[in-house]
Amino acid sequence: MPKKPAKARPRSGPTLDEIISLVGDLDDAVIAAIFATGASYAEIEQAARWAGTELEESKPNAHGLSPLAEQVYDILVADPNFVGEEERRGSPS
Repeated sequence: MPKKPAKARPRSGPTLDEIISLVGDLDDAVIAAIFATGASYAEIEQAARWAGTELEESKPNAHGLSPLAEQVYDILVADPNFVGEEERRGSPS
């Protein structure tokens, strides 16, 4: 008797709207790239926090980012339209 194909595991990561709430209203391709990493809500949140800082660190994984969070970090810092959460909220300088 042939084996039944394995059922695909339901995606448990954040929705596109949740990603936008974490990183801001970026280009659809950027949001899709972040979604495609499979990073969790917490990983995206952590990556966005580090990407939004102005630290001169050369390696984000020095801060303990997971490999998926590091992928998200790389996507965010490569996007000139990404601004950190404080800038999106309009924090006073």
